[in-house]
Amino acid sequence: MSPNNIVPLKHERAVDELELERRAVETEGRAASTWSYKFAVLFLAVYYIRPQDWLPGMAGFNIVRTIMLGWGMILIGEGSQSPVRGWFRTPHDWTMLAFYVYVVWNAPSEAGATMGMFSLVVFYYLTTQALSSWQNVLGYLKAWNALLLMLAIMGVLQTMGMDITGGKSNTEMFKGRLSLGTWMADNPNSLGHSVVAVIPLSFVLFFWKGSALGRMILFPTCASLAIWCAWQTQSKGAFVVGGVLTVLALAVGRPKWVQILLLSAAMTVGVGALSFLPRMESMGDLSSDEGVLGRLMAWDMARTAMEHHTYGVGWRQFVANIIWREGNYYEVVPKSTHCSYVQIGADLGKYGLFVWLLGLWTAMRTIIFFKSEDETEERCRRGTILLVSAYAMSNWMINREYHTEYFLLIAVAASIHRLRQAEAAAAQQNLAGVESDGPESDLSQTPALQLHASIVNGRMIPALVISRDAELDEERPVVKKGGILLNLAVAALLTWLVLAIWDQVLAKMLFS
Repeated sequence: MSPNNIVPLKHERAVDELELERRAVETEGRAASTWSYKFAVLFLAVYYIRPQDWLPGMAGFNIVRTIMLGWGMILIGEGSQSPVRGWFRTPHDWTMLAFYVYVVWNAPSEAGATMGMFSLVVFYYLTTQALSSWQNVLGYLKAWNALLLMLAIMGVLQTMGMDITGGKSNTEMFKGRLSLGTWMADNPNSLGHSVVAVIPLSFVLFFWKGSALGRMILFPTCASLAIWCAWQTQSKGAFVVGGVLTVLALAVGRPKWVQILLLSAAMTVGVGALSFLPRMESMGDLSSDEGVLGRLMAWDMARTAMEHHTYGVGWRQFVANIIWREGNYYEVVPKSTHCSYVQIGADLGKYGLFVWLLGLWTAMRTIIFFKSEDETEERCRRGTILLVSAYAMSNWMINREYHTEYFLLIAVAASIHRLRQAEAAAAQQNLAGVESDGPESDLSQTPALQLHASIVNGRMIPALVISRDAELDEERPVVKKGGILLNLAVAALLTWLVLAIWDQVLAKMLFS
């Protein structure tokens, strides 16, 4: 062997050792973050299933505060397991902070907004620390899917006479349209929009490159239960969102010609099929629907409130009181906007809407523009795309603007962003090792990456701490120069687009 070949071989060995170390770190991180991850799943379960709403023994019990305190203690005890240490390391982190500060600053009652928003933001940051590996992110998405499926199962059981949540009275109030007895699903539209996400999400988790069990049993079962429940809600908006999400699940990651073919089929066969669903026959003349007319009047009042208040009327302050005529009697009826974008615009003004949309955009940018390296990463990417898309579409028809769901979805994207940051820094570390003068160079002094260690269960576990000025690999475009300006520009464009759609709908349907 020639002397010239000695250094390259040593470099290759060093790179291989770093790769093995990276995999070991991820495996150890999963074990170390077990309890924090369990708390993340527990909180997600409490958010969707809400046993405190229908179990007699839990009525009035503040289970959310208990989980937050327990989760915080676990985090203090075991330390952060995030692959990138720190609370403010991604654009998502800073956006959540900006949204919190804006809401509190703009609220009529600062104390009320401070406490009302505090737990939501805390759970965002706790979730970013808990989802410390790709396996954790995938498990979290599977738990999300399972909890939505549980909503569908409880709805299906109610149609069979087993009213677990006591939602029969709500169903009767909505003239037979299925509803549950929980705060999250006490009306058919909310339940319908929740469960339809199970269909495309189950496809990505179990059918796409899945096992025989996933393709033959798990996916068909999940999809059937979700369809059954959604059908009983008779939610027109949920049917539309479910159809769009299904096409999206089939199209993401496919060749361009397949995407064009799917889009064409959706615009022809799909639109025609929607007309056979319950209550969809009235879609052709929405302007004569009293329910739609009431929403449009609320939209018009919200637009007026936003124009007269630069920063909105305040967090959770806008209510549309509409004068409604019944024969010779007039009644003042509070009407929901049934649109998160409209509600945010009235409550927080254009600037608040801008920051809220900035959060959604930073999440979507992360999961759209990175290149996955294996099936697990791609499954996480596609699943998160579907959930964020479902939330963004449904919010045109229901009010979930301040729900925990918004913060948790962005937390999942932020966790993926952190994983990408760590991997990109590790790749840069490997490159620095190959280009160094010899294998004895101290790679831990690389400006972009420092190696620290913590003792967990008697083992030494390295953790990556990324410097703020780290330049990441161009093959993995997560953070780039000018990225902040791009995020702000896109959020501004989205704000303009939302306001344009808002005005166009009012002009076409209310004032035509």
